Amino acid sequence: MSVINNMLKNIEQREAKQVSIQEGVSVKPIYDVRNIVFKAVILLIMLSVIFLAYLYLPIADKKETQREAVLPKQKMVAVITSNLSDSQDEKSPAEPMVEQQAVKAVMPIEQIKPKVNDLAEPKLSEATLLVSQPIVEPVVIAEVKQSSALANKELTANEVTVSKPKITSVTKAKPQNTMTKSVAEAKSPQDLLIEQLAAAKQAIQFGLYNEAISDLNIILAQSPLHVEARNLLAATYFKQQDINSAQQVLQAGIRQNPSVLEWRVMLSKILIMQQQYEEVLLLLSDEFEPQANLDFWVLQGTAAQSASKHHKALESFKHLTKLQPSQAKWWLALATSKDALGEYLDAKQLYKVALDLGGLNTVMTQHALQRLVALKEAV
Repeated sequence: MSVINNMLKNIEQREAKQVSIQEGVSVKPIYDVRNIVFKAVILLIMLSVIFLAYLYLPIADKKETQREAVLPKQKMVAVITSNLSDSQDEKSPAEPMVEQQAVKAVMPIEQIKPKVNDLAEPKLSEATLLVSQPIVEPVVIAEVKQSSALANKELTANEVTVSKPKITSVTKAKPQNTMTKSVAEAKSPQDLLIEQLAAAKQAIQFGLYNEAISDLNIILAQSPLHVEARNLLAATYFKQQDINSAQQVLQAGIRQNPSVLEWRVMLSKILIMQQQYEEVLLLLSDEFEPQANLDFWVLQGTAAQSASKHHKALESFKHLTKLQPSQAKWWLALATSKDALGEYLDAKQLYKVALDLGGLNTVMTQHALQRLVALKEAV
């Protein structure tokens, strides 16, 4: 029993020592390191997946939108190549295959844009050339078409040998609008003069004479030898009863170009109103008779008869009786000049012709009858 009691006491003492040891010693907690590392790796993987998805998904969307944008551009390339094929006069059998390859190739907008601009520049230069120069020689037109066809062939070849494109932003200005705008703004000085002359004519029709005079003066300042503009300006001054201004405009034109018969005829009408018959005969000289018209012969004959130059008047009125044989007034004028020259038999016959044709006013009819009576008594 004593032995058992000693053993129990020893056990109790040991437990008391362990309790005291446990109360005095601080024990550190134990963590599972592997579990923590595993969770951290999983978290990093998830974050990297989310980050990569955030980066690459918008790029994929951009690629899809750019592919959708490239498809209509392929159609535009097909239209351009078909237009180029129509403009070429002769084609080699290998060129259709080249056009098919150009249509099938996926071209970005940045490379399509310079091609269209290159196409616009030769077209614009060709249009400007054809507008600024009069089209007279067919050979010139053929050379222009041939050069444009060669330029189009080079454009088609350049489209086939395009390197790998780089996809860029789609928000670019349309080249077609730029081309149309530049062609619309390109007007030659001749076209501007035609538009201004049309505006002056319209102003004259509506009675806006001051505006018409301003436009016509601008035209003559740029082109002093413009025949129609000077005629309109003189006629407009004449309508406003500004005879001096009309006369000055016509005289200035004749000084710059004496060969224009229209200016001489208009000035002769003004001079006959002023009874300056000798100056009319100087303006309507014999050198202009090959290009003479009805007004030329009327003015020349009237001025010659009024200046008592009846031989010259007879030539003019003979031309008028050939141009208008049914007009009695020309036969009467011819008879008057014959009568003044003393050729009474011819004058008597011509007076009868004028009376038989009729259409004379009262004064002319009385003059013809009085001269017939006088010639009967004289003859």
